[in-house]
Amino acid sequence: MRYITTVDGTQYTIDINDDRHVIVNGKTYEIDFTSLSHTGLASLILDGQSFDVDIAENTDAYTVMLKGVLHDVQVEDERTRRLAGMKRSMSEAVGEVLIKAPMPGVIVEIPVEPGQKVKKNQVVAVLESMKMQNEFKSPKDGVVKSVRVKAGDKIDQNTVMVSVA
Repeated sequence: MRYITTVDGTQYTIDINDDRHVIVNGKTYEIDFTSLSHTGLASLILDGQSFDVDIAENTDAYTVMLKGVLHDVQVEDERTRRLAGMKRSMSEAVGEVLIKAPMPGVIVEIPVEPGQKVKKNQVVAVLESMKMQNEFKSPKDGVVKSVRVKAGDKIDQNTVMVSVA
């Protein structure tokens, strides 16, 4: 799984493919990470060096104490980041809007049909991806111009599901 992590304002791409290794900005590290119950304390062995880590979870970030220094850390998985980017890009919708799948998956439901009036934030498509159902909403009041998928369709990333004008 890929994570986009910001530590004190500097962004890192972190890939975790197994329990013993992480890839940070393309460089592989051997790790052993053990959380000590629900205390927020953890033991980290990184490339043979041992560190005590104190992690406090806040509303939308973490505060991490490492080697006596406090760090502000924000973590987003790649899927959540793509969804947030899609929501931002649709927030100022003008004209016809194509509602595209940000990831591959299976269409669960299309609760609208062409010609139907929709309100801003009304669900127009439900996509299942990675065992999670994701609702896609109209970015504006309008009319459904086209529906290009149906329940049960397997679709790729960037497939247009619905258009609203």
